[in-house]
Amino acid sequence: MKKAKITGKEKILLIRTDKIGDLILSLPLAEAIKKVYPQAFISFLVSPYTKDILENNPFVNEVIVFNYSKVKGFFKFVKFLKKKKIDVAILIHPTLVLASLIFLAKIRIRIGTGFRAYQIFFNHKIYKHRKTVEKHELEYNLEMLSPLGISLKKRLPKIFLKDCEKRWAESEFLNIGINKDDKVVIIHPGSRNSSLNYPPEKFAKIADKLTEEFEVKVIVSGSKDELKLAGRMIEKMKNKPESLVGRTDLRELAAVIKSADLLISSSTGPMHMATALGTPVVALFSPIFVASPKRWGPLGNRNQVFLPPLGPCFKCRFKKCPHYNCMEKIDEELVFQKAKKVLKENR
Repeated sequence: MKKAKITGKEKILLIRTDKIGDLILSLPLAEAIKKVYPQAFISFLVSPYTKDILENNPFVNEVIVFNYSKVKGFFKFVKFLKKKKIDVAILIHPTLVLASLIFLAKIRIRIGTGFRAYQIFFNHKIYKHRKTVEKHELEYNLEMLSPLGISLKKRLPKIFLKDCEKRWAESEFLNIGINKDDKVVIIHPGSRNSSLNYPPEKFAKIADKLTEEFEVKVIVSGSKDELKLAGRMIEKMKNKPESLVGRTDLRELAAVIKSADLLISSSTGPMHMATALGTPVVALFSPIFVASPKRWGPLGNRNQVFLPPLGPCFKCRFKKCPHYNCMEKIDEELVFQKAKKVLKENR
């Protein structure tokens, strides 16, 4: 692989414009670069939806929001990027639009993956097929730094909360009747279509058992477009939980997760937020091969992962599949027992 010639004082642009979990698993790149090249200036190009994840991050000097409309807006953004005089661009999750963007912006060192037609826009290529699922997404991301002479196997992602955000979470807990000594479990039943959802009725059973047998306080979280799904879970519960569904922004959700003892969720962005905040996770994964825990599982050693008792599924056919919805095959009693175990171990 051709190594890039750099001094360590360059302006480096990291690009990840997809979802929350994708960005979180890309955060360690900024830290890794700063550890080796502390004088580098690091910018992150992200979507409007995920930009708040980077707030207060000591390893990121600048956050740029990729928000353009139509062709005219794209070329306006190219012009904007040119003025930044960026030396290195690392396209972590490539698309034709982003590849052409860094090429037209005349960025000197352009790092991206091979095996695609638009690899012609990169002058340093990483030849890896992520769909083979040989390692975790975080490891694939860190490999993108190899042309800069940075070689790391793992560095856990981190979200950096402000003191005022932590105080807000404490205050919010008190407002909904949760005291400092209470055990708190957050259940996030939705996944914003990033995965198959675990049935809300089964989440309800797990929440009730935790409330009755372990005396925890349950909080249900989710975005505004998950109100209906979360409502189905809450309806089925005998012990009504506190609901923050549609009531928090990303930073507030992060502060709430940080203050909790456990998060139970499908494979989704808040699961990765929890691991970046040091909160244990019980995660429910679908058997879809490219979305497997091997590639997308929660990082750290205090987590538990469940899959339906089926082999890997190489193409989800949804309602056409004889096992649909296969997530129903995950036994809620087993999930409860593991959640109880995690809570006891982290007391």
